[in-house]
Amino acid sequence: MAPLTGDPVAPTDRPRVEDAVHSPEDIAARLRLPPPTQEQAEVVTAPLTPRLVLAGAGSGKTATMADRVVWLVANGLVRPDEILGVTFTRKAAGELAERINGRVDALLRSGLEIPGFDGEPEDLGRASVSTYHSYAGALVRDHGLRIGVEPEARLLGGADAHRLMGAVVRSHPVVADTLGVAPSRLITQALRLAGDMAEHLVTADEVRGFLARLAEQGSALPLPPRAKTPSKEIQEFLTGLADRALMADLVARYDEVKREQDVMDFGDLLRHAARIAVEVPAAGEQERARFPVVLLDEFQDTSHAQMRIFAGLFGPRGPEDDAPGLGHCVTAVGDPHQSIYGFRGASAGQLFAFPHAFPRLETGPGGAPRRVNADVSHLTIAWRNEEAILAVANAVAAPLNAHAAAAGGAPVEVRTLRPRPGAGEGVVRVDRFVTAEEEAADVVARLGALTGAGPGGTTPSRAVLCRTRAQFGPVLDALDAAGLPYEVLGLSGLLALPEVAEVLAVLHVLADPTRSDQLVRLLTGPRWRIGVADLEVLQERARFVSRLRARRAAGGREDPAGDAPDPARDVSPEEDADAAALLEALDSLPGEGTDWVGSRGRGFSPEGLARLRAVNAELRRLSTRTGEDPADLIAEVIRETGLDVEVALRPGVSAAAARRHLNAFQDAARDFGAGTTATDLTAFLAWTESVLEHEDGLGVENAEPTPGLVQVLTAHASKGLEWDVVAVPGLQEGTFPSTRADRWTSPRAGALPWPLRGDRASLPQWDGSWAQDQRDWVQSAGTGYSSKAAQEGNPDPYAVAVAAHAEREERRLAYVAYTRARSALWLSTSLFKGVNKEPLPASAFLEEVAGLAGEVPGVALGPVPAEDDLPEANPVAGRTLVARWPFDPLDGPEAFVADPEDPEDEERWQPLPRRSRARRHGVETAAAAVHAADPAALGDDPELARQVDWVLLRRRDVAGTGGETALPEHVSVSLYGELAADPQAVAEQLRRPLPRPPAHAARRGTAFHAWLEERFGATGMLDIDSAEDAADLWVDEALDLGPMQEWFRSSRWAERTPAFVEAPVETTVGGITLRGRVDAIYRSGGDPRLPFDPEADWELVDWKTGAVPRGRDLELKSLQLAVYRLAWSRLHGIPLERIGASFVYVAHGQERSFPDLPGEEELERHIMDALARR
Repeated sequence: MAPLTGDPVAPTDRPRVEDAVHSPEDIAARLRLPPPTQEQAEVVTAPLTPRLVLAGAGSGKTATMADRVVWLVANGLVRPDEILGVTFTRKAAGELAERINGRVDALLRSGLEIPGFDGEPEDLGRASVSTYHSYAGALVRDHGLRIGVEPEARLLGGADAHRLMGAVVRSHPVVADTLGVAPSRLITQALRLAGDMAEHLVTADEVRGFLARLAEQGSALPLPPRAKTPSKEIQEFLTGLADRALMADLVARYDEVKREQDVMDFGDLLRHAARIAVEVPAAGEQERARFPVVLLDEFQDTSHAQMRIFAGLFGPRGPEDDAPGLGHCVTAVGDPHQSIYGFRGASAGQLFAFPHAFPRLETGPGGAPRRVNADVSHLTIAWRNEEAILAVANAVAAPLNAHAAAAGGAPVEVRTLRPRPGAGEGVVRVDRFVTAEEEAADVVARLGALTGAGPGGTTPSRAVLCRTRAQFGPVLDALDAAGLPYEVLGLSGLLALPEVAEVLAVLHVLADPTRSDQLVRLLTGPRWRIGVADLEVLQERARFVSRLRARRAAGGREDPAGDAPDPARDVSPEEDADAAALLEALDSLPGEGTDWVGSRGRGFSPEGLARLRAVNAELRRLSTRTGEDPADLIAEVIRETGLDVEVALRPGVSAAAARRHLNAFQDAARDFGAGTTATDLTAFLAWTESVLEHEDGLGVENAEPTPGLVQVLTAHASKGLEWDVVAVPGLQEGTFPSTRADRWTSPRAGALPWPLRGDRASLPQWDGSWAQDQRDWVQSAGTGYSSKAAQEGNPDPYAVAVAAHAEREERRLAYVAYTRARSALWLSTSLFKGVNKEPLPASAFLEEVAGLAGEVPGVALGPVPAEDDLPEANPVAGRTLVARWPFDPLDGPEAFVADPEDPEDEERWQPLPRRSRARRHGVETAAAAVHAADPAALGDDPELARQVDWVLLRRRDVAGTGGETALPEHVSVSLYGELAADPQAVAEQLRRPLPRPPAHAARRGTAFHAWLEERFGATGMLDIDSAEDAADLWVDEALDLGPMQEWFRSSRWAERTPAFVEAPVETTVGGITLRGRVDAIYRSGGDPRLPFDPEADWELVDWKTGAVPRGRDLELKSLQLAVYRLAWSRLHGIPLERIGASFVYVAHGQERSFPDLPGEEELERHIMDALARR
């Protein structure tokens, strides 16, 4: 048997699977894990050959992949460091690495004898787990020079890519004019096309050549009978092809600029990696030798380029029976029903093409070897869903199975999910309403009723999943009206929230003085409440300033006073837009004591003028910060405008929950700027506009159900998440499923033609070769041009195929949405949506579920409005709505239904329910207590007292009174103890950080933490480059790590594997957001299938290499652990009493545990007391 130490050996020299001595059941028993099912055991013990594993939603694929690795290691078939795992997100990579390496560590601690291995546990190494993009990046770094690519070329982040494409677009103004597209939108479309071309390995020349040949084909056809010139429809279609060629020109120039600047984007990374995989045989030889076992996760979401990378490296390099790579052990895991990212290059067809792309050899008739497709295994037990939920998900997915076929026509069976043993009945409810507003109110009322309804008074996790973010409005209004705390996940929905939209408006005004629309939003908002009369005067002032500027430019004589009115004259809207920007008028308000009046004899009101001056002063202060990173500028806008105070005082919502959306927006800005070479507010704002165009939304990295909050997000963004209760409203035809058929022949110029896509075999293809004339040719493209054949009920086959393809995409999305629910799934529809006049039929995805009521236990129909009670027309459409404006920000907007014949007759106004709860009573009570300076006036309401203290302290920070330095909104958790002791010193240090000399102790701590991370496998989670540093031994000796390492190996911690290493946490205490990383988190007990089981016990550990503090110093430092504990509890819904925390002082071999760490209220009191002392 080959030894498991030393260099990797060739697969042919390895022990055989048939010689395995440890069964999966024995290993599970030794590790105290549930025994594998028969399906799981088949995957775990499969031969070392290519295999496709079709794993349904919630079927335990991650656990099965980890068990596969453990079984291979336990039987001496492979070392951990010979295993490569690849998945899509950093979060998923981390979870897979922790699961694999944690179970391998547990296996080694169990004392199991591994055939052929007699070394130390460290000799086995760690499994390498990476994201698809990280692996491609490593490949380019290692082999880029072989294809003429500089491996050290800088990788563009999102900010730099937008900036670079923006420069290209601005240098080609004729393109924007020709396409009739705004530059910001053109940047987005061009970047999308560039990404698609990279994902499908297509060049600009190929795109332009294809479009030219297509245009020639259509132009060569005769005109329709009796037509003398090409019709408008034909001309528009040919123009569309030319527009796409112009877009390809932009992409070609973008590629040239990247080469000139020696940079590349993520698309280039995939393109170069695919070239290496195909053109550099040595790269494949090296990777196959390094990784005899490869696991490819979420394979249904891969693109054509990613398939080429792994097929080129680990698939056969030729048709011969002895071709290198033939039969290499590659396992792809995925679910075709969850392939929902087609709009960004993914395709379910990739999954079905895997068996053909990764064949193996078997002995054929007569003993001769022959190639056969890779084997297919199935995981069909759903461990997440109760029975009723699973039944409706299967019903919705059933039509998809008929379309599952592999390349070459060989069928791939997709099996139906089955309930787990002991699964509960579950609840599926189908409801119908008249309007979307009624639907949202009912859903929210039922979600609210679940508060505290879980075991031990807990609240089950809850989510509302919408097909598009346009459906968020009624849901969020209902949540506001009910006072139910919520969280919007996904950036596209986040940008529409009031507090985020307010920040965006300020940013737009700072970046572009001509954005009067955004300035008006600020001026008329609840903060400034500038009235109509003052707005009209401001517009007159803008025209006056514009004309004055024009006279100066022309050398004309200025009016001595500078404030005299001009004669009235008509001004066109175009002139207003070009010359009379409101911001210029705001910056040129009449001076003190000047009684300025406009051309119509009106001047500013005293109060209006004072507010306008305050707005201008604020914008001037902020304008000095526009060169900063967008995330830092956002923080300054929030502080300057007092939005943090505003959101922190929302009734019934904690400060942490209230700031969540602003924090998420700052995080998005920080991610956007990651890796960028320069800040660019304009690029960031262009990016936010492009995000808003992604109506579907993308997945949300690192999102988890938040206890106590209702989470609202799109169905696309929900993939990979799960909740106890899920509501899916808006199930109407046209909404969900959407009727938008995303075909490349549509007028939008940003899509790559489908015939050029790498997965074209799985897509409908337009074939216009049968067309007899230009009319038939255009109609065959499915453009909607109505020929006589179409009018007679014979629609074009391509249009039908595209519609069927789009319906399957929507059906997969419904399957994903339905399978997010563990215990309860609420589906609903409304007859009318918005102001639609015609009633909307219910979605097929709802009707199919409704048909199961009475057949499947747990599926029930809610009350159905009587036929006679259903209105023929939308009761909302045609209504005349009026509102008083400006409204009182404390009471919120108040709207009424007015008589359409006489909308100004207030006596006939009928009030509508308020969208938000009034706060006047609470604020007035607080104000009275402040003015009286009598705490007793607050009564016995501690929450009100907290709000009063918070407003006063934060207002003092914002105003900068007392000469004190304002505290930032975000600080490190490690500073919490210092913050509680001396907040002013912390604020000064953060404002003007002093350079500190390199400290031996700091280097020592960093080196020890790095050693621990390597031991735990954290460094291998995201980076496959595991080459050892030759200076490591020298560093160990110089920093005296040996004694600490020796103590650790003999301690109880050496026998345990942390569930998480360097786990990021964030929480808000006393209005200050604290961020940090927990060195190690250990878990014991609970259900191993639940990643964050509230019944498990958790221990948070912070490794310390310095001296052991005493007394007050130790007490203050323990507050850091208290914050970690609170953050972990909030983040994952784990009771505080289940979480312990310790400092481990490895240099002294001592531990310090704190059984009585303070909770939320005491931590907030520490901060409030400290701030009060400033």
